Amino acid sequence: MYHGIRIALKDTLIFAPVQDPQTILDIGTGTGIWAMDVADAYPEAFVIGTDLSPIQPSYVPPNLHFEIADADEPWTFHQQFDLIHCRLMNDFTLKSWPHYFHQAFDFAKPGAWVECHEFDYRRRSDDNTIAADSRLKFWEEEWTRGMERVGLKGFCHPDLVMEQMRTAGFIDVTKLEFKVPVGPWSKDPELQQAGLFVMVSLLDGLHGLSVKIFTELLGYSVEELESLLAQCRQEVRSRAMHSYWTVYASLS
Repeated sequence: MYHGIRIALKDTLIFAPVQDPQTILDIGTGTGIWAMDVADAYPEAFVIGTDLSPIQPSYVPPNLHFEIADADEPWTFHQQFDLIHCRLMNDFTLKSWPHYFHQAFDFAKPGAWVECHEFDYRRRSDDNTIAADSRLKFWEEEWTRGMERVGLKGFCHPDLVMEQMRTAGFIDVTKLEFKVPVGPWSKDPELQQAGLFVMVSLLDGLHGLSVKIFTELLGYSVEELESLLAQCRQEVRSRAMHSYWTVYASLS
């Protein structure tokens, strides 16, 4: 998924015009791959990546440090940052975006930047090739219904994100939009490669995304879930459905 989005973003790690950053914070670093890339790109900067799970590699650039931390709790860093970044947190990882942005505002140096890369997993199509009975569309609706049962929305509301940034005190908030194909259907060679990465990610990751939500929150049997996922995987492989996600880069 990281590589698919990376290609769609034109290999751009940071859209904010940060000049010679000395400290960079990556919230929800996951596998740490963005933090490693940015540490290599800015060897003079000290980079911290945080996550709830210690799944990051131990062999990393010398200017990178990983910490276990919950972004929904009060932040306890001992320094402020030139750039604070997060990606794919949406409204199914963070419990409170307002809390996140208020904490980010407090830990940003004067003149620093905060940048969020989020996507709306509800697919769109410019040529109306998403069928009305699309099983992947049904999965999206059901997954959202499951997230709502635990008080989350599951997908990104970019305008709400910008409003929450302004409420926290940020100014000159900017939103950039990018299309990430779901599957290798695009005629553009780079977007075709991006879509191929996304397809593989979905084929491998749909079960992990679904099993708890569908079986525990929505009452699906394992057999019902596996039948739905098999139909979704078949749909993801099809080049006849020209669907894409929208990735939003919000920065201030």
